[in-house]
Formats: sequence, structure tokens, C-alpha cells
Amino acid sequence: MFNINYELNEKIHATLINPYLSLEELNANCDLIKKFNIRNISTSLNFLSHIKNALSNHKVNINTLISYPFADLPINFIDEIVCYAKDAGASGIEYTPYFLNLYKNNLNSFASELESINSSELPVTIIINKKKLDKELFEKAIEISLELGIKNFQFGDGFGPSMSKVDIVEILKFVGNKNSIKVVGGIKTLSQVVDLFDSGIDCIGTSNFNEIFKEIRLI
Repeated sequence: MFNINYELNEKIHATLINPYLSLEELNANCDLIKKFNIRNISTSLNFLSHIKNALSNHKVNINTLISYPFADLPINFIDEIVCYAKDAGASGIEYTPYFLNLYKNNLNSFASELESINSSELPVTIIINKKKLDKELFEKAIEISLELGIKNFQFGDGFGPSMSKVDIVEILKFVGNKNSIKVVGGIKTLSQVVDLFDSGIDCIGTSNFNEIFKEIRLI
């Protein structure tokens, strides 16, 4: 079992992206992050500055989502958006690529996009929903990413079913255990969290972190 007081507060990443959160709800989530000593957050560009200020005395990495979930950011704007995120206090970027380039067999365009985002000064995590890509394109996306030196991957984007153990096995086969693997989507209980970590992944992202840490506190 995990060291509950240390490892899980780093391995479980709090996700704060709901655009309908009120100011009170957003601040309450920040209080929970401090309460549970959570060290990693994924959030939107619009929430970034507020969360950074609310957690100014708390040691935490705040990753901001870019081109999520629709891969709708034109490549010409990547540098400007990354600079904005950095200035607003982001510790890293979580990025959804334009997968239509793979379907069109525009492999150079797909690679150029990844190369552009990966050249930023901030650590980059590439978001891939395995269940939305066929096997060939999934493998191609991983292959190109690895060739460009990308080491951080998120599988799942909160849309669709959760990752299965079979999915994890296939992911590990292509990504390897020397790169960081994060899984998101439908993670609501501590038993799910433990099963995922037992499968060999590195971290999970969830907006249900309060419920999960409540379970942890009961152990």
C-alpha cells in the first residue's frame, strides 16, 4: 500500500476546469488542496491566476490545459499562449494535439505542432484519448511524440469510458516505463486509484479528489 501521507498527495492531481464553478466553490477547492497537501493541479488558463494567488503559500505545481479538449488552437498562437501561461504562474502545459493531421497522413504537420509546444520552457504533457483513435493512429501518435523527446503523457480526457487494465497494458507497451503516464476520466474512488497505480501508471487526474482523500483519511 502507499504512504498515504506523502505519495498519494503527489500522485493524485486535482483537476479544476469546470467553467461553472462559482468563486466560493473555486476557493473551497483551493482550501481542500491545501488541506490534503495536494502537490499537482490541472486547470484552465482562466482559473490559473486565481488558483496561483489562492495557493501562494502552498508548494504546488499548477499545470494549465491548452487546446483542450477540442484541439482547436491554431499552431501560430502556441508560443503566445504558452508565454501567457508562464507569466500567469503555470508550472507546466497539458496539450491536446490536432489529431486530424494523423487521419490526413500529414505526419510532418503533426510533428511540427508537437515540436512547437515541446520547445517551450515549461514541461509539456501530451493528452491522448486512446479510445478515440484506432490502433494504427494511436501507435503513430506515440511514436512521433517519443521521437520528439516528449516524456509526459496523459491518457484520457474526461470524455468517454475509463481506462481498462487492457488499455494500460497496451499503453505501457508503447510508451515504456521510462516515461510518465497519467490517466484521467471517471476516477471517483480510492479502489480505482489503487488499481490504476498497481497497473503501472505514475499519476491520475480527477475532479473527485475530495471524495478520494476522504476515503484515504478513513484508512
